[in-house]
Amino acid sequence: MFVGLGLGYVVEVSELLLAVLFALLAGGIVLNVIKEELPAERQSRFWAFVVGVVGYTALLLSI
Repeated sequence: MFVGLGLGYVVEVSELLLAVLFALLAGGIVLNVIKEELPAERQSRFWAFVVGVVGYTALLLSI
């Protein structure tokens, strides 16, 4: 933890690299949510997932 903190103070990360890393992290989170929320066993809650996606998209667009 402290190594990362120290490295964060020493190394300057460009905005492009930060955007790419953030996009990769967000994409990984979305893929994991889709994998867990929409399983192949037909026990999924698809409409709850769609409502959540639409609601969160509306929230992000309103900011």
